[in-house]
Amino acid sequence: MLYGIYHVRFQSSLATVGEGVAVFDDCGVHGANDSHVFRGQQAGSGPALHLTVEIRHLCGEKYPTFGELSAINLDLEVTEETPEGFRAVGSIREAHGIRLNVVGTKLADLVAAE
Repeated sequence: MLYGIYHVRFQSSLATVGEGVAVFDDCGVHGANDSHVFRGQQAGSGPALHLTVEIRHLCGEKYPTFGELSAINLDLEVTEETPEGFRAVGSIREAHGIRLNVVGTKLADLVAAE
């Protein structure tokens, strides 16, 4: 599983469609930028790590690639994981045919619980 605070970039086959900061922990995935919030779950580990993430529009400009949808759901498989970050690939449930890459760069570890 992924653990830490990451800068994430969402990239379609056409362009970078958004970015933000996300926290990955035992509870899942939580993050946001100035106009969207994303949350989801992690399942599996190592080469079988699967992410399901909902991206919900809050205010301001929507990601143009996603059209008028107020929320989308991503199904992603982590294809690369290093101490510096990760890469995941997958699709958007509501927009079949659009492949999406997510690139995460680790910013910091999480504080250990006492």
